[in-house]
Parts: sequence; structure tokens; C-alpha cells
Amino acid sequence: MTPMKRNDAPVAASVRANQRLLAASGALGGAIGVGLVLVLIPQGEGAPDMADLLHAPLPAWFAILVALAWGVALPLIAWRWQRVVDEHEREAYRDGAVAGFYVMGAGAPVWWVLARGGLVAEVDPIGLYVATLAVTGIVWLYRKYA
Repeated sequence: MTPMKRNDAPVAASVRANQRLLAASGALGGAIGVGLVLVLIPQGEGAPDMADLLHAPLPAWFAILVALAWGVALPLIAWRWQRVVDEHEREAYRDGAVAGFYVMGAGAPVWWVLARGGLVAEVDPIGLYVATLAVTGIVWLYRKYA
């Protein structure tokens, strides 16, 4: 039986694959996030303060597991996703990626120069990463749905 949309139109296999791959990517990211929280929850005296969790050390086994998930599994999902999406989604993604590149390409050196001048705090790589992904995602969503 072919899955149906609300308007009873069949859903293309590529659309179903797109949705499955986006769900897999979200599930992987969610699992990493939950795992980080569970591994880093302060337990007893000497545990890191909740505000310092981004800088707390990780157990080596967990760091390896997350590095493999982020560095191998996620790129494989992304590669497969690129192969199943239509041209509209691909263009939306490309525009988001270009905007994200501009955030990193301009944001990193500006922040670095200002930090060297003592005007702002040292460059935070995770802050740049989050800003880059946020802009990429916002532009992608806008281009996809607007």
C-alpha cells in the first residue's frame, strides 16, 4: 500500500527517504545530546558545575563513541540525504550552507581580531559552531517553506 498525504496524493519514495533520513539525523543528534547530559550530570562532590558542562572532560569511551557518530554516521546520513532530495530542497540547503559559511568566514576572524584587541572574550569554537548551524538551519527552513 502506498502511503498517502492528507489530500490522498501518494507520497513519493524520495520524499519518504528524505523524511526518514532527517528523522535519523535528528535521532542521532538527540542521542548524542542525551548521552552528553547523562555522562556529564554532576554526581557527588568535585563534579563539574552545570554551567561548566561544555568544558568538562568526557570519558574516553564516550568521546570515541560520539566522535564516530558525528564523524562517520552523520556524514553518511547527510551523503545519502543529498542523493534523495529534490532540486528545491537541495537549493534551500545550498543557500543555508552558504549563509552559514559567511557566518564562519566573517564571524571567526572578526571575533578573533576583537579578542586580540581585548574587546571581547576569546573565540569560543562551540559558539561559532552553534551560530553557523543556526544560520544555516534558519535560511534552509526559510528557503524550503517560504
